Formats: sequence, C-alpha cells, structure tokens
Amino acid sequence: MTAKIVLYSCTFSKDLNRTLRMIESIKKHNKERIPLYISVPEDDVDLFKKNIPASFAIVFSELDILKKNPKIDLDKIYSIRGGLRQQVIKSEFWRLGISDNYLVIDADCIFLRDFYIADFIVQDAIPYSVIHEGKDNLISTDRFGPKKNRQNFLSDRNPIQAALGRSGITYDYGYAPFLWNKKVWESFDVHYLSPNNISFLDAVLKVESEFTWYGESLMKYQAIPIFPREQLFKHYHYEHQMWLDLAAGYTEQYISKNSLGVVYQSNWQTWEDFGKSKKNIFSRALRRCKRQLKKLKFKLNIIINTLFKI
Repeated sequence: MTAKIVLYSCTFSKDLNRTLRMIESIKKHNKERIPLYISVPEDDVDLFKKNIPASFAIVFSELDILKKNPKIDLDKIYSIRGGLRQQVIKSEFWRLGISDNYLVIDADCIFLRDFYIADFIVQDAIPYSVIHEGKDNLISTDRFGPKKNRQNFLSDRNPIQAALGRSGITYDYGYAPFLWNKKVWESFDVHYLSPNNISFLDAVLKVESEFTWYGESLMKYQAIPIFPREQLFKHYHYEHQMWLDLAAGYTEQYISKNSLGVVYQSNWQTWEDFGKSKKNIFSRALRRCKRQLKKLKFKLNIIINTLFKI
C-alpha cells in the first residue's frame, strides 16, 4: 500500500547546509511525521548519509529514479546543467511507487509553522493544486527588476500552454515547494509524452519549467479533481524582495500566519553554499561589492519614494 503523501527533496553537495537547515525545520514542525525522502547524485550519497540520520530521512541515489524510466538517456541527462537535470529527477519521482502524492521541498525551503497531512490533502488521496497568476512576483520585478522577468515568465509558460492546447489566462503553478500527484504525471506520460515518443527530459529541453508542465497537464487531462490553493510558501526569488519586506516589518513571524514556510532562493543566498567556491578571491569580492551597492541603491530608492511620494 502506497503512502498518501511523502516529503521529497532532490539536492546535491553544494546545498548540504541548506538541506540540513530545511531538515531542522521539518523536525520542528512535521507533527504527523510525514516520511522524508532525499535523492542525491551517486557521488554524494555517503556525504548525506553521514550528516542525516537514517531514522529521520531515507537518502538514496538519484539513479534509482532515473533508471525507472528506460526512455531517459542517462548520458544525455548528465550532459546538461544540474538545475535542469533536477527538474527531470523531481518529476520522475512518482515512478518509484512510494506515494500517491509528494511535496517537493527544495533545499532552500524552510518551514515556519506546524504542518499536517490536511495542509496538502483535501480528501482521500486528492491533493490541493497550486494555481495562481504570479502577480506578487511580477509586480515586484516590474518595480525593482530584473526587467525581463515578465518576458521570462511568459516564455516559460505560454509555449507549454499552447503545446497542451489551452487558451486563456496564463497561470502559475509554482513555486517551491511543489505539491504533485502521480496520476497527473501518469496522464501527461500517457497522453502527451508517449504519443510523441519523447521523455520528460525532451519536454524540459523544449521548455524549462517542470511545474508548468505539471500544471498544464492537470488542466488539460483532469486526472484528479482540482482544489486550488495559493503557493504554500513565501518565496523570495530575489534579495530585494526580502529587503522590501524587512523594511515594512514583515518578519518570519508575520509570514508564518499566511504561509507554511519561506524560501530564500539559493541563487542569491550564496553564503549558505557548502564547500569551497570555485570562483577566485577577486570574483567573490566583486560580487560582495555589487551586492552592497545594490542594497544601498535600494535603500536610497525607498527613502526617496517615502519622503516625496507619500
């Protein structure tokens, strides 16, 4: 008998510190002891097993997932960048047959309050579906950048929407953590991938947004009833979004009243990286200087707008 839901994280050595931080938040708030599974590259298995007690999480090689689908070319998947490879691995986890549903928790996710199965499952084994329009992120980036974010938002979603034959509003089905159901992935495989003789690897090489492929498959094939929810965590895609909230006094305590947790995107929170940086001292110093200048510019912008536009 498969579980109703499990927690699942796809990570690697660079994110070890973040993974341990994420695990501590799960230890504190996982009141019904939903099982946690963690997949890592084959070479990282020993490192993670050394740092994570077997009694708390099941750590295993990502190859156990990839080998479940003979359509996936292992040489090809290990020739692409790691972030894109992780999209495929996360989206193929359902093939292990462990659970009807799984919450995909990235290493930079932190739970802020107690959570229960009912936070994710509506009835029987039917999960909530994250469906919204991404307005918070679009408004923020329209104001503070990056300026191409709206363009990138549409280019990651509209082609998938068109491929699956849906017109209308451009929906957002993220962000991490993602709440996924195996029947939705199965329907995508049966009705889209197999008839086109492609794997999920081929799909994300066309459009790099695994959660959009999931969401549009849900809308198209209706494999499960749809019970919509906003995104589960507060997600800081860019550091200036966190600065803005801090300036307004929105601490983690306030966030926890409306969100299960928070995500401090690893792309900008580089000081949490595990191991030595591959960049030289000059590059690291230059990055720190740019960050401080950007922060100063942001603060001045806020002060000027506060003084002259209120």
